[in-house]
Amino acid sequence: MQETTKRVINFSKTRKRVLLYLVSLLGLAWGVYALTLHYSIPELEKARARLKEQKSEIKTLGARLESVGTRLTVAEQEAAVMRRANQLLREGESERQAEVNRLQSEVDFYQRLAGTSGSQSGLAVYHMEISPTGSGQVFRFVLTLTQNLRRSAITTGKVHIELQGTLEDRPLTLPWAKITDGSEPEPDFRFKYFQQLDGYLVLPENFDADQLVVTLKAKGQSKPVSRSFDWASLLAGAPPPGPDLPENEESTLEHELGADSAE
Repeated sequence: MQETTKRVINFSKTRKRVLLYLVSLLGLAWGVYALTLHYSIPELEKARARLKEQKSEIKTLGARLESVGTRLTVAEQEAAVMRRANQLLREGESERQAEVNRLQSEVDFYQRLAGTSGSQSGLAVYHMEISPTGSGQVFRFVLTLTQNLRRSAITTGKVHIELQGTLEDRPLTLPWAKITDGSEPEPDFRFKYFQQLDGYLVLPENFDADQLVVTLKAKGQSKPVSRSFDWASLLAGAPPPGPDLPENEESTLEHELGADSAE
């Protein structure tokens, strides 16, 4: 009986010690928790405040970025409009300059025919135009001949065309028979004021043309008329120095000039 009582008393004491230990642990845990809350809550509030400020800054920066993007888009559109306007101005200026050049060429052409430009030359090789075709060796030519209007007689004769250049690094001059199919006769001319002749030139393989020489041999004139053209400049497509007249323009011009002379 005493033994049992002792066991009960010992168990009771042990339980109290355990309870006290647990209470102590709980108190310690609570103290740690309280201290943690005491020190962490202000930092947490500060972190939240900083996060809020950063969100506000991000929102402000986003608005600024959007505004800058809008201004950039507007600036790009304005720049595109300015570039297009400048392009149109340049195109318009080029067209006006081309029209001025064309009109000046026509004036020079008719002054040359009328002899009012100070030039009293008679028969002349006025212009040569070369146009490529589908073949690399075949080229179309349009030759314009003129004569001063004060020479009222009709001029006739032959046109000699030859090409000067190199073939396999050797200088070579090709006459008309060598730059055509061989059966085409040399062009004839017969006109009073001006005439346009056209045809085709056939260059040999590997021939590097340098100069095209046109020689006019008119009946009744002992001295031939000759003019050389740079082949590269001809291929560059230089515009004719006079008006591009249709084939029946000469007869119309002759009729008008004849009527003026009658008056």
